[in-house]
Amino acid sequence: MKSFSTKTMLAATMATMLLLTACGNSNNQSNVTTAPSSANASPSAGGSPEPEKQEEVELKVINFRVEDKAFFDEVNQAFEAKYPHIKVKYDAVPTKDWAAFKEARITTGDVDIMGSGGEADIYNPVLRQQMADMGQHPFFEQFYPDALKAGQLDGKQYFLPMSSIALVTFYNKKIFADLGLSVPQTWDEFVSVSEKLKSGGIEPIMYGGKDQWPINMVIGALEAGIVRSQDPAFYDKMKTEETKFTDPAWVEVFEKLGVISKYMIKNSLGLDYGQAPGLFAQGKAAMMIDGSWSLSQIEDAKPNFEVGAFLLPGSSDAEANGIATTKFGFGWNIYSGSKNKEAAVTYLEFITEPANYQKYVDMVRMLPVIDGIQVTSPIANEVSTLLKKQMPIWELYRIPGAKYEFERIGVETIMNRLTAAEAGEQSQQALIGSKSNWQ
Repeated sequence: MKSFSTKTMLAATMATMLLLTACGNSNNQSNVTTAPSSANASPSAGGSPEPEKQEEVELKVINFRVEDKAFFDEVNQAFEAKYPHIKVKYDAVPTKDWAAFKEARITTGDVDIMGSGGEADIYNPVLRQQMADMGQHPFFEQFYPDALKAGQLDGKQYFLPMSSIALVTFYNKKIFADLGLSVPQTWDEFVSVSEKLKSGGIEPIMYGGKDQWPINMVIGALEAGIVRSQDPAFYDKMKTEETKFTDPAWVEVFEKLGVISKYMIKNSLGLDYGQAPGLFAQGKAAMMIDGSWSLSQIEDAKPNFEVGAFLLPGSSDAEANGIATTKFGFGWNIYSGSKNKEAAVTYLEFITEPANYQKYVDMVRMLPVIDGIQVTSPIANEVSTLLKKQMPIWELYRIPGAKYEFERIGVETIMNRLTAAEAGEQSQQALIGSKSNWQ
């Protein structure tokens, strides 16, 4: 396996810190902090602080993580208690509705803080125009350096991460033990495990593909061990067409996507993505290729078996397969047109105070990006052990403005409407056909 460039190891420091915090003893705060802030009081003539009268603010926060509702209901109430002049209008919609919802709110100017799916958006000039520079603040010092830097461009802080994620394969340890199966380290071993599960009358892979976008997780998990393990600079050369989606490595990704589809549950393309974690927790399938963010839904469904996690082995090289694909998966942008930027920063500072952020990690069970936070979720701890070596998820290398049709092409591949070669060809055509829009 070839060595990796510095660019591909963006999240390496974060991995080490995650492991250290994941192994610590639990010492969680049970309640969201509501202690009054000295910033909202000024000394009176007698030396006793008295509250300043402040202008009423309605802070409009939008998000796509509906599964985090319990935390935000609690933290927003605590925030309003501490800052009574700021009322939080918080709205969240499912991921499939997010793009249209966000665009509508931006069009009407009815937003101050926007949820973000990752740091990649800051490299898109059109999207970046919607983001304000947050500036620099003392509370930023508690973040892991790589996490904070991921949201910076040209010395400006456009994105503030709340968590990191990894693409993993969850598995049912009881089923594996009952059938005498070991965690696969290579592609051939993964196919062998899937065959044994299928022969034993067990659905090998849970997959909710009705919304189409989840195909990106399967493709992303395969890509790491197949493409960049052999050529870490593959995507640096796509603009000049030195590398293409028709190259053997990407054709292999599509070939193996087709193989995986044979082991997905029946009617997988008719299943809502949001239903998949709960069905996996019911033991309806032995494995689920997904993002680490789904671990909270799995745990909430209270499975009666122990859940494990491994990295999908896309190649025959066990060392290459041991590199996790990661990104900072959820965070915040402040809308560039917001009239309440100061209140927005106050809100972000509040929800990332140690006690509140510990509550967030405990309730949402994401991997932390702030120092000193304990990981208490058993599945999150297991995921953390997979992050000793990392590379950024490949989508972070997409050309801004370029057209990628992996959702359509991936779905047609698993439906056997496209061969792997045809999938590579159509992917390349979509990319080059959008060249006039590249930024």
